[in-house]
Amino acid sequence: MSAKAVGFPVERDAVLQLVTVIVGVIVGLTFLFGFGNVLAFGLRLGVSGWVAPLVAPAVDLSVLALLIAIRQLSLRGASAEVIRPVQRLLLVSSVVALA
Repeated sequence: MSAKAVGFPVERDAVLQLVTVIVGVIVGLTFLFGFGNVLAFGLRLGVSGWVAPLVAPAVDLSVLALLIAIRQLSLRGASAEVIRPVQRLLLVSSVVALA
Protein backbone atom coordinates (compact mmCIF):
# COMPACT_ATOMS: atom_id res chain seq x y z
CA MET A 1 0.00 0.00 0.00
CA SER A 2 1.48 3.36 -0.98
CA ALA A 3 1.44 6.60 1.00
CA LYS A 4 -1.00 8.10 -1.50
CA ALA A 5 -3.44 5.24 -1.02
CA VAL A 6 -3.52 5.91 2.72
CA GLY A 7 -4.19 9.59 2.13
CA PHE A 8 -0.70 11.06 2.51
CA PRO A 9 0.31 13.01 -0.60
CA VAL A 10 4.04 12.46 -0.06
CA GLU A 11 6.48 12.52 -2.92
CA ARG A 12 9.39 10.09 -2.88
CA ASP A 13 11.87 12.85 -3.71
CA ALA A 14 10.65 14.98 -0.81
CA VAL A 15 11.15 12.09 1.62
CA LEU A 16 14.64 11.38 0.27
CA GLN A 17 15.54 15.05 0.58
CA LEU A 18 14.25 15.20 4.16
CA VAL A 19 16.22 12.09 5.14
CA THR A 20 19.33 13.58 3.54
CA VAL A 21 18.90 16.83 5.48
CA ILE A 22 18.35 14.99 8.78
CA VAL A 23 21.43 12.81 8.22
CA GLY A 24 23.41 15.94 7.30
CA VAL A 25 22.42 17.71 10.52
CA ILE A 26 23.33 14.67 12.62
CA VAL A 27 26.69 14.28 10.88
CA GLY A 28 27.38 18.00 11.24
CA LEU A 29 26.67 18.00 14.96
CA THR A 30 28.78 14.88 15.41
CA PHE A 31 31.60 16.57 13.51
CA LEU A 32 31.44 19.61 15.78
CA PHE A 33 31.50 17.42 18.88
CA GLY A 34 34.50 15.43 17.60
CA PHE A 35 36.29 18.60 16.49
CA GLY A 36 35.92 20.10 19.95
CA ASN A 37 37.18 16.96 21.64
CA VAL A 38 40.23 16.58 19.38
CA LEU A 39 41.00 20.31 19.64
CA ALA A 40 40.88 20.21 23.45
CA PHE A 41 42.97 17.03 23.48
CA GLY A 42 45.58 18.57 21.19
CA LEU A 43 45.80 21.70 23.33
CA ARG A 44 46.20 19.56 26.48
CA LEU A 45 49.05 17.70 24.79
CA GLY A 46 50.79 21.00 24.12
CA VAL A 47 50.08 21.35 20.40
CA SER A 48 50.38 24.95 19.29
CA GLY A 49 47.13 26.96 19.40
CA TRP A 50 47.18 27.66 15.68
CA VAL A 51 48.07 24.08 14.64
CA ALA A 52 45.49 22.19 16.75
CA PRO A 53 42.44 23.51 14.84
CA LEU A 54 44.07 22.48 11.56
CA VAL A 55 44.81 18.92 12.68
CA ALA A 56 41.55 18.28 14.54
CA PRO A 57 39.13 17.93 11.59
CA ALA A 58 41.28 15.78 9.28
CA VAL A 59 39.71 12.38 9.96
CA ASP A 60 36.27 13.82 10.71
CA LEU A 61 36.16 15.56 7.33
CA SER A 62 37.12 12.31 5.62
CA VAL A 63 34.26 10.48 7.33
CA LEU A 64 31.84 13.30 6.47
CA ALA A 65 32.89 13.33 2.81
CA LEU A 66 32.55 9.55 2.55
CA LEU A 67 29.08 9.59 4.12
CA ILE A 68 27.96 12.24 1.64
CA ALA A 69 29.53 10.33 -1.25
CA ILE A 70 27.77 7.08 -0.32
CA ARG A 71 24.45 8.88 0.02
CA GLN A 72 24.79 10.60 -3.35
CA LEU A 73 25.91 7.41 -5.08
CA SER A 74 22.95 5.48 -3.69
CA LEU A 75 20.51 8.23 -4.66
CA ARG A 76 21.83 8.13 -8.22
CA GLY A 77 21.43 4.36 -8.43
CA ALA A 78 25.07 3.29 -8.30
CA SER A 79 25.66 -0.44 -8.18
CA ALA A 80 26.96 -2.29 -5.12
CA GLU A 81 30.32 -2.81 -6.85
CA VAL A 82 30.78 0.97 -7.03
CA ILE A 83 29.66 1.70 -3.47
CA ARG A 84 31.48 -1.19 -1.73
CA PRO A 85 35.03 0.34 -1.86
CA VAL A 86 33.70 3.63 -0.52
CA GLN A 87 32.01 1.79 2.35
CA ARG A 88 35.27 -0.02 3.17
CA LEU A 89 37.18 3.26 3.26
CA LEU A 90 34.45 4.71 5.48
CA LEU A 91 34.81 1.77 7.86
CA VAL A 92 38.58 2.26 8.10
CA SER A 93 38.20 6.02 8.60
CA SER A 94 35.58 5.47 11.28
CA VAL A 95 37.84 3.07 13.18
CA VAL A 96 40.68 5.61 13.00
CA ALA A 97 38.34 8.36 14.23
CA LEU A 98 37.26 6.23 17.18
CA ALA A 99 40.84 5.28 18.00
